[in-house]
Amino acid sequence: MEKSKLNSQERILRIVEMLVEKSMEGMSNKAIAFELKSTEVNICRDLKILEARGWIEKTNGKWRLSPKFGAFAGTMIKCFQTARLRLTEDEARYASAMQ
Repeated sequence: MEKSKLNSQERILRIVEMLVEKSMEGMSNKAIAFELKSTEVNICRDLKILEARGWIEKTNGKWRLSPKFGAFAGTMIKCFQTARLRLTEDEARYASAMQ
């Protein structure tokens, strides 16, 4: 059974996944189009969207994830740390009320 074509949203997500895998070397429009079995026109359109969000950048003629995209992980960790701190504070407050 032949795999159906990716829609634009699926293509964009797959591009991000591919660029994660190719973080250092990056990928050209042509290579991305080949891997996704899509047209370069579609890929250019998708890359323009990612670039406008600041998620990717072009270096030495190839696309790669930007530092902004990489910062997402740090932001997530800070959110978890904040949640853990709030939980610890609430636990201490409730524990002291039980005494």
